[in-house]
Amino acid sequence: MLSPRVIRLLRLVMPASVLCSALLACREDPVEPPPPRGSAAEVIYCAAAAPIWVAFRDGDGSWERALPEVSGSRTAFRHVLTSERAAIASLMPGFAREFTVLRVLYGAPAELSAEGDTTAASCVVDAGKSLRGSVSGVDLTQLAVVNVGTSLRTAVNPRLGLDFSVESVPNGPQDLLAARTTDGPSPTRLILRRDLDLPDGSLIPGLDFESSEAFDVMTANVTYENLGGDAAVNFTRLITRHGDFPIPLLPVTTTRTTQPYAGLPPGKLLAGDLQQLHVSANGTAFRTANMFFRVPVARTVRLGDPIARPSITAIASDGTLRPRARFVSQPDYDRVTSIVYQQPARPAFVLTSMTPAYAARSGGYTLDVPDLSAVAGFDASWALRPGLITTWTASRVGGTLPFGRNPVPTDGATRLTGTMQDTISLP
Repeated sequence: MLSPRVIRLLRLVMPASVLCSALLACREDPVEPPPPRGSAAEVIYCAAAAPIWVAFRDGDGSWERALPEVSGSRTAFRHVLTSERAAIASLMPGFAREFTVLRVLYGAPAELSAEGDTTAASCVVDAGKSLRGSVSGVDLTQLAVVNVGTSLRTAVNPRLGLDFSVESVPNGPQDLLAARTTDGPSPTRLILRRDLDLPDGSLIPGLDFESSEAFDVMTANVTYENLGGDAAVNFTRLITRHGDFPIPLLPVTTTRTTQPYAGLPPGKLLAGDLQQLHVSANGTAFRTANMFFRVPVARTVRLGDPIARPSITAIASDGTLRPRARFVSQPDYDRVTSIVYQQPARPAFVLTSMTPAYAARSGGYTLDVPDLSAVAGFDASWALRPGLITTWTASRVGGTLPFGRNPVPTDGATRLTGTMQDTISLP
């Protein structure tokens, strides 16, 4: 089960675009055109997901702290910007302040709003409720998986019993997708229920995979382009107004360029529902390709090129480590470039990201960890330390889907990502 707590952790330490492509159905208005000079950048969070410290930089000016503006369940940070280049730095505490995540985004002024977080998974503030249920029509060679809402999942092994419980279900309507999988030739069978809104402790009406409510998944073939001899695997997700569900199909990791993928029949979809085909290829670098669609038909999905290794050096600084990562331009990745640093000896993560708009106005992709020591409220413990082994994870994102924590996907939208990881020790 992927709990809201785990979802929130992944949102903190992974570049948002990479996380969305792999785990979450992502929703947010597309990024607006750059604002006129002297306009205010506005970055909005759910109160539960708001950072504890934020600073902005206008062009090459000094970093300036921004204080939160709270209105109901939303927290906003605003800053007047006059340059075509800007940046935002924010500090997100981990659970019970067990670790910190310092995030820095360099972009055009209007692009800074993409750092905001108003997604459902991040905005849950109540403990939720517990629901119980049972499945039938499942034999000892099969397995049932029950998904509720955007992040709750539980498995039912008939050898251990047919009852299940789902904890921490958010209040309000949630969709439910139950799946019966098998190792044999029988297709995966699904049950989809809409707008489930039961009181705490309620019993979900029985899920019978042999009833008329259940239906088989559809399958079609996907052909991978630019696989380059790497091994690839795919899975599909269903995205609804009140849910985000994996569609089980036994994954096969293979170097073959054509593979089946799963989907729901179009007759089971409502207006606004989408399906997401996710392809992962693992070689010297990790690559993914995502395509959003309505109907499972034969498709071709092209993976981006492996990302080029960044050059990482240290910027001179007193007492803290400020890495500088230089990336070459790669046409496949025209949305955002990011790198995360983490020192196993310390509970501090540092993430820097840059958009192509910023890179075009600053001479290329040079991602610096900035010196924030003079900004009001900044705590030196949030920074990296020199002389320690540091793990870095670089990622680049392209495709037609706008970058950010939760862009709105449309039928035919694509997202490409490339990722690599290594360790480095800088003085």
